[in-house]
Amino acid sequence: MATMKDVAELAGVSTATVSRVINRSHYVEPVTLERVEKAIKTLNYRRDPRAAALAKRSNNTLGLLTGNLADPFFALIAKNVEEVVRLNGHQLVVVSGGHNAEREKEGLDFLISQGCEAMVVHAKMLDNATLLRYAAQAPAMVLLNRTIPQISNRSVWVDNRAGAKVSVEHLIALGHRKIAYVTSDLPIEDRTDRLQGYKDAMSSANIEVPLSWIINENFSESGGEAAGKALMARCPEVTAVVTFNDVMAAGLMASLYEQGVVVPDDMSIVGFDDVLLARYLYPRLTTMHNPIDEMSVHATKLALNLKKSAYTPPHNHRFEANLVERQTVKPLKR
Repeated sequence: MATMKDVAELAGVSTATVSRVINRSHYVEPVTLERVEKAIKTLNYRRDPRAAALAKRSNNTLGLLTGNLADPFFALIAKNVEEVVRLNGHQLVVVSGGHNAEREKEGLDFLISQGCEAMVVHAKMLDNATLLRYAAQAPAMVLLNRTIPQISNRSVWVDNRAGAKVSVEHLIALGHRKIAYVTSDLPIEDRTDRLQGYKDAMSSANIEVPLSWIINENFSESGGEAAGKALMARCPEVTAVVTFNDVMAAGLMASLYEQGVVVPDDMSIVGFDDVLLARYLYPRLTTMHNPIDEMSVHATKLALNLKKSAYTPPHNHRFEANLVERQTVKPLKR
């Protein structure tokens, strides 16, 4: 007896796509639809009625595609999404994309195969065209922490460029002009936008930025440690550093401490995200609060509402990052 996997292989599509064609639950491109229906007919495929019943029961699930759950940023996303899902009588299915395009795609296919009509998707490595194809087939799919113009009404995002600019302007206002930027090595929008925000602020203050002031490392604590060593080797003249995120700032602070550099007396530091870790570092980290908790709640409610055929979502879901002043920044003595 032919299986759904057999149909998928003959049609050259995923099993999730075959499921969508059979259930008529989401839009499928006409050319793909024709291939799948032809494969079903050729193989004389008959779906198990028990599987159909299971799919119907699974419509009260919401799927979450996120990054590494060991990272406090992504753990916070999952926590907030789960709370909204539970309050609305749904179940949550979570998959990790691991900042890998193929894993993100596999995760989306899995969520769809599990009957998740509503989905909150934090995908950074898949290109816009691929995500738009998924969005066309899943009308209740919402992008989190990313925006695509064609589906801006289903994109919940923070203005990373403006946020990073604010962090640098804060340092400049306190007298710092030799400011380095520790950025991630991932080719994602967050990196590009935050780096551009740094450059915008420096340019507005007529400060030339040497290449040595921009340091690329892995966006992790160990990456921050490596950045600390690179910072003192390449540009010991800087008096302040802005980092891509808080975990990099934590690694940077540890590295500077080991090198005898005192924060903030010798070096001021500003992070980005304001994860729980930032409040318990010593000294406590000055950072940009990324409202990912509010964004996660908003995106989940939006996805659940999009399941309702009569619902028309707002066009814009833009959030702003705000400066949280703690203890890692000190005015520069003139």
